[in-house]
Amino acid sequence: MTRFETGLFLDRIPYVKAGSGPAPIIVLNGGQAFVRRPTPARAERDAKRIARLLPKDRTVYVLGYDPAPSADYCIRTIVRDVAQILRDEIGPATVMGISFGGFVAARLAADHPDLVKGLILMVSAHRFSSRGRRSIDRQIDYAWQGDFEGFLDEFGLVFRRPWLNWLIRWRFRQERQRLHETMNDPAVIVRGLNAVAGEDFGSDPSWLTRIAAPTLIVGATRDPFFDIAALEETARLIPSAYLQLFKNETHMLPVERSRDVAKVVARFLQKQQSAKNGGSR
Repeated sequence: MTRFETGLFLDRIPYVKAGSGPAPIIVLNGGQAFVRRPTPARAERDAKRIARLLPKDRTVYVLGYDPAPSADYCIRTIVRDVAQILRDEIGPATVMGISFGGFVAARLAADHPDLVKGLILMVSAHRFSSRGRRSIDRQIDYAWQGDFEGFLDEFGLVFRRPWLNWLIRWRFRQERQRLHETMNDPAVIVRGLNAVAGEDFGSDPSWLTRIAAPTLIVGATRDPFFDIAALEETARLIPSAYLQLFKNETHMLPVERSRDVAKVVARFLQKQQSAKNGGSR
C-alpha cells in the first residue's frame, strides 16, 4: 500500500509525497489546488488520483501553491519557488505539469534546464485556446463577485461521459449551501488565475526552444482549454517533444482514461531511463 505524507516546502508550499523509490517525479497540480480551500485530506485525494498515472516504484511529490499569494503573483513567481525547492530540497527531477501546472512546468524547464531531467505536459500547452482564454476571463469575473455557483458552472460539461457530467452537477447542487466553506478565498482564486491570464500568449513563443529535456505532451482532441493547434504548436517548438493525442477525449482525460494515460507515461519514462543508461555506458 502506497504511503502518503504531507508537509510544506519553503514553510508555505504544501506538498504530498508518495512512495520512496529513486528518480523523483515532481507534479505541479492543476488549478483545483488553489480554487478549492486547501486541506490535508483534499491534497491527499488529489495525490492518490495523480499517483495512478505514475509508476509505483518512483518517489512522487505533488506540489500545491502558495496559500497567500502576493498581489504580483505570476508564473515566474511560482517557477522561482519550484526551482528553489528542487535546488535545495529534492534535486533535479522529472517534472509533470497538469493543466495550469503545465504553464509552470514548461517555463521551469526553459529557465532552469539543469533542474528538469524530463518534462510531461498533461492536458496542457504553452497557451490556452481562444475558447479556454475566454473561459478563464469569465472565471475571474465570477470569482471577484464571489459567485461560486457561476464559477463552477463555467466549467460546463467537462467530462466526455454524460453520467460523469450528471454526477458532478449533482455534487455542485449538494454543495450549494456550503460553497463558501469549500471554495478558497476569492482573492486567492483570482490571483492564481491572473498568474496565467496575465501572460501574453500572443507574444513570441520561441522560449520553448530553450527546453532541453525530453518532453511528453498528452492532450485530448476535444479539450476546450487547450485545443489541437495549441498542443501541436507546443510540440513543434520544443526540440525533443512527442505529442500523444487521445481522440474524442476532453480536459478530464487523466481521470476518465487514467490507465491508458498511465501506459503512455510509463513508456516515456522507460525510454528516458533507457537513454540515460545507454548514455552512461
